[in-house]
Amino acid sequence: MSPFDTPSATLTTQSLVPAKRARAVAWRTRALLAIVSGLMMYAPWVNPMLFWTGWLAGVPLLYALRDTRLPAAFLLGWLAGVLCFAGASHWMIGFMMHLKGLSWLVSAFLASLFWLYTGLAVGFACLLYRWFSFRLPRWDLLSFPLIVVSVMTLFPQLFITDFAEGQARFLVALQGVDLIGAQGLNLIMLLFSVLLFQLLQAQHSQGRAAALGMSAAALVILLWFAYGFYALSYWDSQVRNWETTRIGLVQPNDAPSRRIPAPREGFTRESPEEMVASRRLAKAGAQWVAWPEARYKGYYDMFTVRQGYTKEVGSWGVPLFFHDVENRWINAEKVSFNTVAWLDGKGQLAGQYRKVKRMPFGEYLPPFFQLPGVGYITRLFMGDYLRPLGAGSDHQVFSVGDMRVIPKVCYETAFPQFVAQSIGSDAGGKLLLFLSQDNWFGETSQPFQHRDMSIVRGVENRVPMVHLINNGPSVATAPSGRVVASTQAFSRAERLVDMPFDAQAGGSFYSRHALWVQRGLYAALGVLLLVGLLLGRGKRRALSG
Repeated sequence: MSPFDTPSATLTTQSLVPAKRARAVAWRTRALLAIVSGLMMYAPWVNPMLFWTGWLAGVPLLYALRDTRLPAAFLLGWLAGVLCFAGASHWMIGFMMHLKGLSWLVSAFLASLFWLYTGLAVGFACLLYRWFSFRLPRWDLLSFPLIVVSVMTLFPQLFITDFAEGQARFLVALQGVDLIGAQGLNLIMLLFSVLLFQLLQAQHSQGRAAALGMSAAALVILLWFAYGFYALSYWDSQVRNWETTRIGLVQPNDAPSRRIPAPREGFTRESPEEMVASRRLAKAGAQWVAWPEARYKGYYDMFTVRQGYTKEVGSWGVPLFFHDVENRWINAEKVSFNTVAWLDGKGQLAGQYRKVKRMPFGEYLPPFFQLPGVGYITRLFMGDYLRPLGAGSDHQVFSVGDMRVIPKVCYETAFPQFVAQSIGSDAGGKLLLFLSQDNWFGETSQPFQHRDMSIVRGVENRVPMVHLINNGPSVATAPSGRVVASTQAFSRAERLVDMPFDAQAGGSFYSRHALWVQRGLYAALGVLLLVGLLLGRGKRRALSG
């Protein structure tokens, strides 16, 4: 020992080493728990049979966040969020490769930037949750679900993220979305995770108030499932007594193309391959026929195409719904719309719906990316894929007999309030018709996720739903979410569907009050935070990080 060392100084130095090691081990354990949580969050989106993992995904995250300071809570939530979104949207790499012919490495880099950004939603949610739990530590059963769902809804993303959309196979749990939407099921799933976490922590032994809170949470979950059993049985019995409408679906499985492709060999724009398939479906008894969002058809641009469609459809006497690009001159400027056309039984254009919710970057540039310099770089990168489109302004209803068809295009399925507004309070006899082109994403899980998203929209609004996807899997469901018919993915198909239908049925509490449900969520978050500010006992050392 050096003469300048003292026994107490040596002891202190030696004791710091195990402490540092312990903190490193604790941090690695927390990070591992956050990783497990992120994997469990995205698993139901990739494989619907793993829906149960979504109900448990919050447990490892809560263990990771336990007793952490605010910066650590943010980093752990961010880690879980990045893994969640990277797993759920792994297909973004292939999408960018199809989009611009980029290499896998460059596409992976760009996708990683997107995942790092979207993961911030979970990071900020965990940060706010830990802030609140420092002030009111016994309110976790309320604060964790409400804060996570609200922050993920408020965080600026392309679409609202709903864990409920991984529950399309768990029909009993799904039924309650007709009351408070997919976000209501998100709350229930996170509430279940907190309740399980507290049971594992034996927090029920910490006092009567804690036991009452856990009992109330358990009761809410039981009531949700009791309603689910009742509603599923009710709608199943109703549908059995309905008559059916025979619908013809054409799934062409067209390859994606940034250029306008020529018609397939042996066909013309006036008589495309879909028209030949539709003729067969009409002869087989289809009462109307639909095509998905797919190739450019030239209906709005070419008189000969319009004439050919009129003649062909008029010969069947069966209405046709199809998608095309509509070019119009508005105020001396050429504007294109993503449009669904409706031809009546005489082949005449009886109505059209212009897509309202456009895809950022693919169909329009958000304001920031239109700034001088930024806009030039964006257009340089996006190239041919960026086709600015005009936005429609109104929902449309296509009446075919007693059935009222509500058309929507592509990722308009991702906006619950928007879809609910199209159903509204006058819902009798309505059917949701989604038309999509998902071949841009290759043979990945994306079309399946898109299909399940649309199933949730049908249950939210208690109407029959048809989602026709260019490359499949297309699906038709009853108002309960039960699949009536479906097609195989990544294949060409033509399918007759006997769709249960009642001219008087349809609509839900959510379809009538979706906006108030959303406002109620934000109001509840505001009240919660106000209570935390007024009544909480902050820990200043944690806030300072």
